[in-house]
Amino acid sequence: MLEKISPRLGALLVMAAWGGAILYFGLVRFTPYGIDEGAAIALLLNWSVSDMIANPVTTFGGPDFRALLFIPLGMYWSGSMVAAKVFSLLVTFSAAMLLYAWTRRRNEPGSDETALIASGLLLIAPITIAQADAMAVAPFLLAMFGLGWLLDGKYRASEHRISSLYFLQAILVAITVTLHPMGLAYPLALAWRWHKDPKSERQKKQVWLAIAIATGIVIAMQTGWIALGWFSNPLYALSHALIGNADLDPLNEPRWIPGLILALLLAVVLWQDARRLLDDLFGSSLLAALLIGLLCADDSWGMVALALLLYRGTPLLIRLNQRLGRKGGFVAQRGLVMAVLFVTATVFMQADKGHATLLASGQLSPSDELIQALALEAEDPEKPFLAASQWPARTMLAARRDVLPLPPAADDGEAQLQIMKGLTHLIFDHNDPHYSALARNLAEVSDRAKTLAILPGGVLIGIADPQAGKGSGEERAAPVAGDAPIVPEGDASAAADES
Repeated sequence: MLEKISPRLGALLVMAAWGGAILYFGLVRFTPYGIDEGAAIALLLNWSVSDMIANPVTTFGGPDFRALLFIPLGMYWSGSMVAAKVFSLLVTFSAAMLLYAWTRRRNEPGSDETALIASGLLLIAPITIAQADAMAVAPFLLAMFGLGWLLDGKYRASEHRISSLYFLQAILVAITVTLHPMGLAYPLALAWRWHKDPKSERQKKQVWLAIAIATGIVIAMQTGWIALGWFSNPLYALSHALIGNADLDPLNEPRWIPGLILALLLAVVLWQDARRLLDDLFGSSLLAALLIGLLCADDSWGMVALALLLYRGTPLLIRLNQRLGRKGGFVAQRGLVMAVLFVTATVFMQADKGHATLLASGQLSPSDELIQALALEAEDPEKPFLAASQWPARTMLAARRDVLPLPPAADDGEAQLQIMKGLTHLIFDHNDPHYSALARNLAEVSDRAKTLAILPGGVLIGIADPQAGKGSGEERAAPVAGDAPIVPEGDASAAADES
């Protein structure tokens, strides 16, 4: 019965079952919270163009080229978070299927078994579901690596040196580079493959030229690479890949021991398998992305590292089990594999359960709590509102009002107010060293820049209208308790005393 089902139909059935299970168990949210900042910019850009609505999204900086991939969302489902999340799930599943096809085509012993085990674990991994929920970079990046691998194979099989496949490859390079610094892995791996295995010297130079032009133009445009955490601790990202990130309390210490275990396993896989990874484009892209991503080891990097570990570590585990149980039957030759599979799947599903509980409770990340506080301020359509935010795109999605990026820090508080003329609210993380000067300036004019809320994720500032109550004898409203602490430690002497 099952043999009569075509592979394509079988993949569609698995995708429907997987996506339906995620939606049924509440593993993704359909609210504007928890979205990746880059994805939020791309969504807003497409929605505003589709609905012909002018908004400040063009001031947020150059979007990454997910904006091109989101064009169908803007054309047919403008404003729909449900459509956006379903699209993200489709991309995530497609990335897993491309990894599945790549593993099977390597023609290694046990490649079919490896593809099934690794793909099944990747699809239920907590980092995979979290990245799909946030519409983050990693699923799109893995899908681009897979598409590039397929496209290069078709281009090599073509008789034409310059064809539509040649230009599609250049476009794919441009899209990938804008997503994340790990995206540089694809043009580097592509150039390496054509150096090691060229069809001809002339065609190799033509491919190199396309790679250089596409990469150079994108870098010169300074687009993409949005809200990156440079020089983050990779052990935390690996911990999230293994056990999820259900604990959003910033006061709790991050868990790094699971990440250390994963890092050791990854080191073993790279020691045993690095040369095999360099044998083809997909493997070279994954290896280069893993190394480049160490510069900004966020959760997207964690998902790429987990994918590499699953798809290249599983065949090593199978070979080890076969050597240990050479004289035994199936249980002896696959007992270790099944035990690791069972333990890993249990850990992943427990983490998924924690993620579903987190979403059901309505708990938000610290930055989302701050954005929600501002969204409450924006509920009255009759009240003037123009905010500036450290996370402008995410804030605009939640508040549904105009939001601008944070203004630059001025020399003093009075100059800061002049720069912020017209703004009614600001939200930012006052503990972030990048915004210490801005916090200090606002503290100097606390009579007109009132602290409305201090939350773990930052501070909400209300900017008083200088014309309001002018000459009427109206008393200034007292700031809330804790107004002064927006100044970081060590800068308190710079704040002026309140009148």
